[in-house]
Amino acid sequence: MIDLINLWFKRAVPEPTDKNRAVQYGVHLEEINEMFVAENGEDSRELLEWSKEYKTGAYPPIIKDKKEFLDSLCDQIVTAVGVAYMNGFDIVGALQEVNRSNWSKFENGEPLFDENGKIKKGPNYSPPDLSKFV
Repeated sequence: MIDLINLWFKRAVPEPTDKNRAVQYGVHLEEINEMFVAENGEDSRELLEWSKEYKTGAYPPIIKDKKEFLDSLCDQIVTAVGVAYMNGFDIVGALQEVNRSNWSKFENGEPLFDENGKIKKGPNYSPPDLSKFV
């Protein structure tokens, strides 16, 4: 499944720039904030502020230790799978559904981007139906 998600990004942004990296980092922080909201109904103001800064490309991430950074990303994937498992979620099925939904953002096989360079929902977008995976 990770290969299919990676393919989606490669198709959307074949040659990532510093701005692309900053936007993706901001989107990642935005998703972590969504987890906080789903858990307790409140935003994390700090995460939202950092997310906004990164998504505008105003604050490109500078990775001082690439090995540790990659280790952190891998650990986030592993712990996300663990959290899903501990809550009785079908993470494999859910990822397949989210991946299907992400591909529906493309129009005529091409990604659409917002003003900051974030991939946005096109006219054929269909949201993921995760109800059967909880």
